[in-house]
Amino acid sequence: MFRHSLFHVFVLLLAITTVRALDDFEDFDAEDVLDPTSRLLLAEHARASNATLQWGPYRPNLYLGIRPRGLPETFLSGLMWYNVDNYQGIQKTRHSCEQSDEMRGYGWDIYDTRDGGRQVIHDDAHGVDLYTEFVKDEGNWGLRVRGVTRSPDTKTAIVFYFGTEGIARSKLLNDFDMKGFMNDVQYGGYIAGLGNFKLTVSRGPDSNRAAANNHAVGVSRPAERTHVRSLAVDGSSVWRARDYYMKVMQESVQMIQGVYPREQLPPATHMFNLNDSPDEGNLHFVQRNFVGNFEFDVLFEGEGDESMTSAKLTSLLDTAIASFDSRYAEVFSPSEPFHSPDYISFGKSLLSNLLGGIGYFHGSGLVDISDAAYDDEEYEEFWVDRGPPSVVETQPFELFSAVPSRPFFPRGFYWDEGFHLVPILKWDPDLALDIMKSWFNLVDDEGWIAREQILGQEARSKVPPEFQTQYPTYANPPTLVLALAAFVDAVESNSVPEGFSVPVGDDIPQQFIKFPDSSPRNAHLHSPILARAALKSIYPSLRTHFNWYRRTQSADIRSWHNADKPRPPSWTEGYRWRGRTPDHCLTSGLDDYPRARPPHPAEMHVDLMAWVGAMASAMIKVGTFTGAPDAEITRYEKILAGIKGNLEEMHWNEATEAYCDLGWDPETESRVHECHVGYVTLIPFMVGLVPAEKVGKIVRALRDPDVLWSEFGIRSLSKGDEAFGQGENYWRGSIWMNMNYMILRALQNNFENPRVPEKDRGLIAETYKALRINLVNNVYKQWEATGFAWEQYEEGTGKPKGVKHFLGWTSLITVIMNMPEELA
Repeated sequence: MFRHSLFHVFVLLLAITTVRALDDFEDFDAEDVLDPTSRLLLAEHARASNATLQWGPYRPNLYLGIRPRGLPETFLSGLMWYNVDNYQGIQKTRHSCEQSDEMRGYGWDIYDTRDGGRQVIHDDAHGVDLYTEFVKDEGNWGLRVRGVTRSPDTKTAIVFYFGTEGIARSKLLNDFDMKGFMNDVQYGGYIAGLGNFKLTVSRGPDSNRAAANNHAVGVSRPAERTHVRSLAVDGSSVWRARDYYMKVMQESVQMIQGVYPREQLPPATHMFNLNDSPDEGNLHFVQRNFVGNFEFDVLFEGEGDESMTSAKLTSLLDTAIASFDSRYAEVFSPSEPFHSPDYISFGKSLLSNLLGGIGYFHGSGLVDISDAAYDDEEYEEFWVDRGPPSVVETQPFELFSAVPSRPFFPRGFYWDEGFHLVPILKWDPDLALDIMKSWFNLVDDEGWIAREQILGQEARSKVPPEFQTQYPTYANPPTLVLALAAFVDAVESNSVPEGFSVPVGDDIPQQFIKFPDSSPRNAHLHSPILARAALKSIYPSLRTHFNWYRRTQSADIRSWHNADKPRPPSWTEGYRWRGRTPDHCLTSGLDDYPRARPPHPAEMHVDLMAWVGAMASAMIKVGTFTGAPDAEITRYEKILAGIKGNLEEMHWNEATEAYCDLGWDPETESRVHECHVGYVTLIPFMVGLVPAEKVGKIVRALRDPDVLWSEFGIRSLSKGDEAFGQGENYWRGSIWMNMNYMILRALQNNFENPRVPEKDRGLIAETYKALRINLVNNVYKQWEATGFAWEQYEEGTGKPKGVKHFLGWTSLITVIMNMPEELA
């Protein structure tokens, strides 16, 4: 009832606000951008939406880890398991997702961030397929853990744990039994911001089986019972639950070994069992041991909410799956030739794993604040000696974000997130906006957002030390800003839904209570008033970020300009990535893509120029939508015009028919083109900055198999480049889905552009159709063969490369399948 009452308030506020004139944003004060009614409207919508987003598997680095968002230092939970057929299984205790785990695939088959769904983990090493089914209702949630073993005699130990920290407490409610518990185990507690709670671990069905108690240890703690252990630990280390559990097991084993000789030790199913000790503590382990298939539930009930039962969990799960299937058919119905059940299941899995990879992160980061960190790199060999660092720990921040890869990159990445938001924006626009707000809340006073968000010790534990520190002059491709512009497009293209009246003159709308069923996902699309208020709240941070971007990444055109060269159309629009070395430009996102060697302060990077152009275009769109002053819009238009002019005058190379970087030639003391045809030279095309008359030249290079075309997608680097396939070979030929998606969209947009010559349209349409089929077919083929989506794919064979379970931008395949089969 709580969620519905909040949404009722929200709808009434929406009714009041809708009748307000739409021209009340004239005075755009960055210090006070929202009127009181808009603030209240946004706050009530946030509360209503949060009722469906409060809980989730928001620890994506784990196979299953449930926590609330927005309430740091309160409650964490997780799941561990291992095989107990022998003594060795515990050495492979599953907890965090790891690249090295012997899995045949894992992930969410069906998952929606608001409702829940089903994950399947195919654990070959432990001989079990583990199903984790999660649902939520108001402030309650339920988790069903099911195991289907490869052999009816396979023995499995399962441990559910939860911990409380900060202003939270918890304790066991059952009466203590030294031999464990025959029935459900219940805990009670309190969470600041949520109130009292009760957590139940169910006994499960009668079909559950346990090992025979054929040893004295088994008699004292029978395998068929539930065993518990509570520990008092530092709240900031609850996330290290696996380490604590292994220490408890080690102490227990040592005690048993001290009693029994080697030949009389108990079997593993009794050796590795908790010695019940439900003392006061804030970290609680609940262990079950099974033989063959098994099932049990974890049921969480918040204060004042209706009870959560196993029967209700089943009903909610059935509803969540049916709702997901129906919505997927509506939003992502695949176009030919990808409408078969196999491709549909494939698409659902990709989308579900993107949504199931959304996490809530909280903690401090590491930032270098030394003078060297703020160095503008305006001297030669700037990368050789940057001076001593001065790394400080920031204040705690929070972030709600998808992740590129649960096992390898389980944290927020700035430029990845813009691509993650493409399918999320189609599926749940309000969720997408929620994520964007979270990111732009990280903008500091200067306008900087760290390109990697490594917040807190748990996130830091997955990152090598040399990559943990962030630098306040380092940028990343601004895809998040482009996502905001896409959100504006979605709002402006959305029709007024049934149940809403359109104000005419002084008439007051009468019908507002009949809000569409999809309103928790689409409220902003159905109300431009709400969308405008939301984006207006973001706009000051967005503007500061845009200014920081141009200021810190600018290139000095005047100082290095050769008098023999024509005057550029703009003396301000030239850009250079900071953080370059001879072999890498990590800030560009295209780490080892070839650039001028050695780096030089006079160089200019064409991809960065294009990204800033796309950013300026987005600022025009968002600024216009939010009612920014005309002077600001004019400024953005001037910046965009200067970038377009300088791209043509300074970066276009007629010989290669490509937009190229500018390097420095010490002999002529002038800038010269550094051309490495591939993703870098294509980015002006990808973001829509190429004049119509040059589109055909770009597409012909795309279609050339000796240059960029392969039967598996567009190569990252031309096959004819001397750096092709060399060195690390990361962005030197491999096929990446994010860039191929942008190429597809550019082909689609240019086909629809009436200024593109008719003679080029046939080639554009043919390239689009073939590329779309090549991309989907290969990613699907490799998913079938390996059980995973991957970070990148070999250009010659299509085989997977790099990180597996890469369900960040590779999930764009779901969107690609939904794109039209042909351009017409």
